[in-house]
Amino acid sequence: MNIPRIMISGLGTLTLACGSVGPNLDSIEGDFERDRANAVFIKRSVTDRLEPDKGDNTDWKYVDVLDQGKLTVTIGIDQPERLLEGDIELFDEFGNRINRYRVEPNQTVYVFEEDVRKIPNKYFVKLFAKQGGSPYTVGVDQALPPPPPDPVVVSAPTPGPLDAAPPPRARPRAPGPPKAGPTPSTAAPAAVASVGGKIFRVIPSEDNTAVTIAIKLDEGATVAQGDRGQVYRDGGPVEGAGFTVSSVSGRIAQARVNAPPHKFTGTLTVKISTR
Repeated sequence: MNIPRIMISGLGTLTLACGSVGPNLDSIEGDFERDRANAVFIKRSVTDRLEPDKGDNTDWKYVDVLDQGKLTVTIGIDQPERLLEGDIELFDEFGNRINRYRVEPNQTVYVFEEDVRKIPNKYFVKLFAKQGGSPYTVGVDQALPPPPPDPVVVSAPTPGPLDAAPPPRARPRAPGPPKAGPTPSTAAPAAVASVGGKIFRVIPSEDNTAVTIAIKLDEGATVAQGDRGQVYRDGGPVEGAGFTVSSVSGRIAQARVNAPPHKFTGTLTVKISTR
């Protein structure tokens, strides 16, 4: 039986099966296209199954990456000898293939490593087989770079006896007016300003009780870790959506918001208080 293939730019080869191969599980399970990929969280793994003989030829997974560092994606195939013409591929967020493995009958583990510099980022894993069937596991981990060293403080040398300047002489001073009593301090407290930004990515937590937001700050705005902010939807504040900035990289800030994902629809902006 001939199996026609169609080349799709950026997504590899799509195989169209002819004849009866059972129910179309690809369309039933929902992860047969890149836009319908299932999430895999960092330091977590998911278990699934390819069943080409029943119509489930293709599975897609994705991982959101919010930190720089080496990303490791490990795929374990339980029964590689049962997958005919199996492929495992890694793609970037734009659908460009980064690397590819052909599934070998005697190899159960396949590892992709990627040095992540641009954040936030997104990667996709595609698993495909023409015939057969096997369970598999996809696990994701990331090694973060070490923190920068503390700055070295160099103190000026203490002048010795020969270098020390002579003490100043006291100069006579004319008596002035009588001293008034203590004056209360009139110094104003540090002013609190606010800056704005737009939310361009919302990542739900595994239990769907909170989200991690990625914020693009307005031009010229600067914030620091620990600054507090509020999420706005379509111009109005979202109830219970206050947050504290957890990390900043250039004009990109990140924060965790303890509010369910369904609150984060529409046009999302933030205001962050700074001193």
